[in-house]
Parts: sequence; structure tokens; C-alpha cells
Amino acid sequence: MRKKNRITDIFPILLFLVFTLSALGIVTFSVQIYRGIVERAEGRYNTETAAAYLSEKFRNHDISGSIGVSSFSGCKAITIEETIKEEPYITYIYVYDGYLRELFTKTSEAGSCSASSGNEILPMQTMDIKNISDNLLKVDLVDPEGKEEETFLSIKSATVVRSATTVKTEGADDGGGS
Repeated sequence: MRKKNRITDIFPILLFLVFTLSALGIVTFSVQIYRGIVERAEGRYNTETAAAYLSEKFRNHDISGSIGVSSFSGCKAITIEETIKEEPYITYIYVYDGYLRELFTKTSEAGSCSASSGNEILPMQTMDIKNISDNLLKVDLVDPEGKEEETFLSIKSATVVRSATTVKTEGADDGGGS
């Protein structure tokens, strides 16, 4: 009879130990899965955010004749031209000195701006822009860690992508074709 009592005394402890080890194993496995998801998300943050940023800029400025490809201070750039209160402005989006940058200036003052004048948006190693068709651009982005993102930007308005005026090229090509 005494042996039966020992087994009945030990059984709940063993059951609790099995439950605890199972719970610990599930938590450890879940943490590893979560860590992997976070690392992948962080690893692609810069390139995916840059692609989303460019897409949003295209959507917001998809007006006939406003979007183009150019060279700005030796960098391939996406250009966005707009008129605000009857004053023409131009926006250059380009990669310079390890950053995706944006420069918004009056068109008349664009010649006095340099590539370092633009606001730093995200760390980025390179941005390659190619015309795929009259209204479609392919943009290849590479972040400082070498992670790549490819995005296609479509102009919905009737005007084709054109090669914009080159500003301070310093020997760079116009970036207007592929």
C-alpha cells in the first residue's frame, strides 16, 4: 500500500514537470520564430520603405508632364516638376553619399544647388533608374548592407516619362534610357 501512495504522490509532480517543459519548449520555439521575422523585417526596412516612398511620390504627382528622369550633380535622379502659386518648382530624388535624398527647390535656383543640399531620407547605397516603356520606370535600390529591392513605378497620366533638364552633370550620363 505504501508503494501506491508514492506513485500517487509523484504522479502530479511528474505531470507538472512535463507540462512545464512543454510550455518552455513552445515559448522558446515561438521566440525563435519571432526573432527571425523581426530580423527579416529590419533587414529590408530601408529598401522597402524607399520603394514605398517613391511610389507615394509618383501617386501624389501623377500629373501630365510632371515626372521625369534626369541627372543632378552627377547622380541619376527622379524629377518632379510642379507649379505652386505660379512659381515653378522641381524635386530631385536621388542617392548621394550613402543616402536617398530629396531636394525641393525653385526651378530657377536648381543650378546653384549641389547633391549634398538634399534632405537625407534613408540610408541607401545605390538607386538605378531605367525607362521600361513610355509610362513605366524600373527602380533598383540597394541599401548599405547590400540588400536589394526592385520596384516598378507607373505614370497613369497621359504624358510619357521624359528626360528632364540636366543640372550640373559633372560628366554623368542623363539617366534617361535603358
